[in-house]
Order: sequence, then structure tokens, then C-alpha cells
Amino acid sequence: MKQPKQPPAPSENPPATPATPAQHQQDALDEALAESFPSSDPIAITVTRDAPPKR
Repeated sequence: MKQPKQPPAPSENPPATPATPAQHQQDALDEALAESFPSSDPIAITVTRDAPPKR
């Protein structure tokens, strides 16, 4: 007899949604630091938009 199909198992590390823009920035910096090995290389970040005007 055939077994009913089961849904795929959730991935071990589902993508997390940052709670705040500051957390998103921290996560991006952490990833850039991890991707920039050895540490003598500059971190691999790029700015994709202009900063808001200062008040």
C-alpha cells in the first residue's frame, strides 16, 4: 500500500527576518565579515542607496 506523501522537512536554518533595520545592518556586517577571509582583506560590503539627509 502506498504511503501518503509528507511535506518536505523544513530547512535547518530558515531565513530569519530581522526585527529592526539596525538588526538587518548588523546581520549584513556579520555576513560580510564572515565572507572576508582572511582578515587582511577589507570587508565585502557595498552601499546600495544614499543615506537619508541629516536634519
